[in-house]
Amino acid sequence: MTAPASHTAYRVWQRMPQGWVEFRALGDRSPDEWIARYLESGDGWLPDEARTAITEGFHAGVRMFSDVPFDFAGVSIVLGERPAVSFLCTHVVVTTEDEVADAAALHRLLPLGRFGDDGTAETFTSPDGRVGTVSSGLLSRGGIDSVMTVGEIRLPDAAGTVLIMGMCSDPEQRQELAVLTAFALSMTQYLPEGVEPELPEGARFEAPLDGE
Repeated sequence: MTAPASHTAYRVWQRMPQGWVEFRALGDRSPDEWIARYLESGDGWLPDEARTAITEGFHAGVRMFSDVPFDFAGVSIVLGERPAVSFLCTHVVVTTEDEVADAAALHRLLPLGRFGDDGTAETFTSPDGRVGTVSSGLLSRGGIDSVMTVGEIRLPDAAGTVLIMGMCSDPEQRQELAVLTAFALSMTQYLPEGVEPELPEGARFEAPLDGE
């Protein structure tokens, strides 16, 4: 997927897991074209009621994120014995190396202020050797429990920083959300127009994160 960038000579690119429903960066497709192609994999087995619900939810998400600064925003839907919806939004801050201080210490303190005693911060190493941080904690609003993540990693070549916020409707899937956040952080690139992304060989992540 490709998102618009503020500098016309560059674009933000991100790889997400199969089944990802994107609201913000639809490329050169209209929302109707994007969701029609997405639902092609459900031909022959996806019930009409589910197809309608997914389509309506998709268009609601597109409207909600049509005027926000995020480069990417979308959801991953998990079915089965533990159904859940995981949401991620990505924002790339383009900077020079001397404009950004080390963010690791900040993200280790962030959970304490944002999530309280339950908050944790873990580091991970991307396939190309960069070290990022994912903070997580449990939230309860309106009697509904969920889990939230906040993650960051420097872009390759120190072109800036990738920031991601995630949320999952199932608090028991905290580790899964942390791994998804780390995956998205590592798979985000800031590329000159016309340059295709190069994925690291063997790019994959397994739980748990290699945190301290």
